Amino acid sequence: MEDTTGSKKNKRKFKQTKQLVRLALNDGWTQNEIKEACRVQQSIVSGWKSGATQGTEQQLKPLLEIYGHKLRRNSFRLYWNIDPETNSKNFHKVEGKVILNQAFYDARRVKYKLEKKVPQHKLTIHHQGNNKFRVVYQNRLKFKHSNAELESTVEDAIWDAFVSEQYELAELLLIIDKYAEKTLAEYPSDANTLPFILRQALLNHGFAIDGVVEYPAVW
Repeated sequence: MEDTTGSKKNKRKFKQTKQLVRLALNDGWTQNEIKEACRVQQSIVSGWKSGATQGTEQQLKPLLEIYGHKLRRNSFRLYWNIDPETNSKNFHKVEGKVILNQAFYDARRVKYKLEKKVPQHKLTIHHQGNNKFRVVYQNRLKFKHSNAELESTVEDAIWDAFVSEQYELAELLLIIDKYAEKTLAEYPSDANTLPFILRQALLNHGFAIDGVVEYPAVW
């Protein structure tokens, strides 16, 4: 069977085309130089500049290699963790668009009646460009002596975070599927639905996924 993953990636529209072209122009590029580098017509560059059209990642590759990191820098989240032995605090700034931000809740019951749902685990997945992803595994921070959960009006502050290495898309799918099976074993509904939620999020952000049967519409 022919592998179409590469061709789909090459045709994927880059949603930040206008911002990328603006970075190049502000850095001294002319529209003609962008045309030559990206091997497109002048009218296409004009459409990119105005935001009327979007280029593909393949077309914009020469600009992405130079300015892509600046676009990603504008999108980041700060995470932290606290060493249980030394109580030292470590901070992690992770760049890239958030693809998935999913919390998993412990249902607290009193005499079989649901009293409240308390988030205990959380997954955040960043796309860092070039088909690479980084996963932030988070667990609810608790006070050392009372075991009570930390509370804060800043939601990101209540999580102890571990930042993974970078993964390719295929690796990401395998790792999160395994996380659902093992780490979320105490949360059967979440364990069963996470593989679907991840693939839905990736598709919504324009990524092609092997194993998804497509039924395209005819326009």
